[in-house]
Amino acid sequence: MIKISVYGQGKVGLTLTACLADAGYDVTGVDVFDALIESVNEGNPRTDEAGVLERLRKNRAKVRATKDSMQAVKDTDLSFVIVPTPSNTLGGFSLKYVKKACQEIGEALRKKRDYHVIAVISTMIPGSSEHILIPLIEKASGKKLGKGWGFCYNPVFIALGEVVKGFVKPDYVLIGETNTRSGDRVLQVHRDMMKDTEEKTPIARMRPIEAEITKIASNTHETMRVSFANMLFSLCTEIPETNVDRITQALSHRMGKRFFKGAVPYGGPCWPRDNIALAAFMDAVGVPSSMPKTVHQFNLEHGKYVLRKILELTNAGDTIGIAGVAYKPNTPVLDCSFGVDLIGWLLEESRSVVAWDPLAKSLLESLMKNRIRYAATYADLFDKTKTVVLVNPLEDYRNWDWRIVKNHVVIDCWRCLKPQEIEKIKHYHPLGQGPASETKNFLEVLSMERLRMLTD
Repeated sequence: MIKISVYGQGKVGLTLTACLADAGYDVTGVDVFDALIESVNEGNPRTDEAGVLERLRKNRAKVRATKDSMQAVKDTDLSFVIVPTPSNTLGGFSLKYVKKACQEIGEALRKKRDYHVIAVISTMIPGSSEHILIPLIEKASGKKLGKGWGFCYNPVFIALGEVVKGFVKPDYVLIGETNTRSGDRVLQVHRDMMKDTEEKTPIARMRPIEAEITKIASNTHETMRVSFANMLFSLCTEIPETNVDRITQALSHRMGKRFFKGAVPYGGPCWPRDNIALAAFMDAVGVPSSMPKTVHQFNLEHGKYVLRKILELTNAGDTIGIAGVAYKPNTPVLDCSFGVDLIGWLLEESRSVVAWDPLAKSLLESLMKNRIRYAATYADLFDKTKTVVLVNPLEDYRNWDWRIVKNHVVIDCWRCLKPQEIEKIKHYHPLGQGPASETKNFLEVLSMERLRMLTD
């Protein structure tokens, strides 16, 4: 069995290291931070990703971490590069960390005789592999591509909070290969990680630039689906006797269910920046970029729509509770979080805010300081407020005692509460679901005159 090095031991890189070790591989983690290297070698790195620590501890003898890139390449046959590619000022992705890792690998290849494969996982602008990284490695190694080393672009499709699943049960495996030999090596590693699901998992093999386009386009397509569902969400919030869930469920028979749930704007460290990056790349090559730009703009506007519905149900000076502030459940990540945006907007609109999110609390306190208050428990959240907004569909709600909700207004952005929970709430407002006919009728939303104009 080959040996593997993983450059970058952050959230995703550390998870990959754990999954590789669990698949039977000896893995060398490479990173620049001494404290992180020490924690990996001690079998106790800081991570909130489910299943990572268990895999690392079970396979501790198979994992080591180091700063010595030269030794890591010498001791292994395949190097995965999974380091950050932050957005740059033009909206693209900076390759400074990827180039540093590839430079080090290339220099180590000068002294290596055995065939070595480099597989970059980090999200990149199309063309990065062929025109930037491969020439860089050729220069650093003194060896042409295919002469002692091969290259693949091997992006993964993961979601924070369930990164392990993205490796062991992926939707599909995408490999941009420069030659079959390198692609075969990378594919075998994925098959070993997938184990029981390998036969059911689609495999897509193509050129690196095609894989680069596929990766970034995937996120744009997913944000487009979220935005389409959110368009229906706002429409159904206004139209009496409608429920967005019934509509999206019907449409999903043709369109699929994944990411098709009308609710709050999308966020996180990948989707917003990937839309911007694809638009910037399309502008650079001279093709219309209105699709990713429009989806991004709609997402911003949808956030203001949700804000407007909350403002309509509250008054200046009110204290509003926010349940779930991270960009999604099961993670503390606040990057491009709607919950964070919403808090800022509410403060600007003369509302006070009390936030509750156990996973994100420390990061939120660091970000917001004393501009808001923080609830220690869900009961504390209701005790300090009269209006609570369910921003994220958290599993915790199942364990809440909804009998403590008396005259509170509960605004459910995901319609995630069950009927037995809703019946305990006097003032329940599910966004994405129109008002009852006795509250507002259709002709209050659209006059008969305008209806005739639209139908003549």
